[in-house]
Amino acid sequence: MSMPSTLAASRGALLAVLQAVPAVGVVHPCERYASSESGFRQAYLYTHMAPDIDAFGQAPHIRGWYMRRAATSEVNANGRILNEHTWTVRGYMVFKGDIDSELIFDELVERLRDAVRVNASLGLPGLLGASVAEERGVQVASAGPVMFAGLLCHSAALEVKTRNWVEWRKPS
Repeated sequence: MSMPSTLAASRGALLAVLQAVPAVGVVHPCERYASSESGFRQAYLYTHMAPDIDAFGQAPHIRGWYMRRAATSEVNANGRILNEHTWTVRGYMVFKGDIDSELIFDELVERLRDAVRVNASLGLPGLLGASVAEERGVQVASAGPVMFAGLLCHSAALEVKTRNWVEWRKPS
């Protein structure tokens, strides 16, 4: 696959990779808000398509993610302009102690990390770095319990960098 050529293409490529992860939940291309708590909860409500994938079964529950571009740096690379975008991917899943939901959420985070690591549509393999000491793939910036839409949830903030060559825009 070729490297994306715009921010929108980078966002779309990352969104597609995340949405393809089994049992990922709802993945939004940007942060969602609602005028009511119930509307906000509805935006992240998820029911498994394959209920045997984990212990939540067929019970609808909060399981969702949003993406936000947190930063962009622009560099000259061999006479071309290269943008490197840093994305924050924030996820939530309702806490359910009787099924050890923290373990389910941790495994989901690892499936997301695996999916990004092996995908060539995000500017990879350049993102893998030239040595084993370079930052690679999805970083888990933070994880822990939060109140979300009025419910106790697991949450994680993931960071990933994508790259794209700049398409020159003509002034309108």
